[in-house]
Amino acid sequence: MKTPPIVSRDEWNAAREKLLVKEKELTRAHDALAAQRRRMPWMAVEKKYWFDGPVGRLSLADLFEGRRQLIVYRQRRVIRPLTNR
Repeated sequence: MKTPPIVSRDEWNAAREKLLVKEKELTRAHDALAAQRRRMPWMAVEKKYWFDGPVGRLSLADLFEGRRQLIVYRQRRVIRPLTNR
């Protein structure tokens, strides 16, 4: 494994400042994406869901103690089977 070079404090600080600019750009991009996600349209849950728990059978509304809004992030993933090579 090739290791990074050993440099002076000034060289390290310069490299760190350069990296910090990229890290801030990435943070801003992540924040913008999160804001865009929050602006996504909402979708009503129309199906009746039931859950069995320690206190018995509960509806989705009961499970969340009657709160009127529940935000669920849904992620779709494609799972591909491994193939022999």
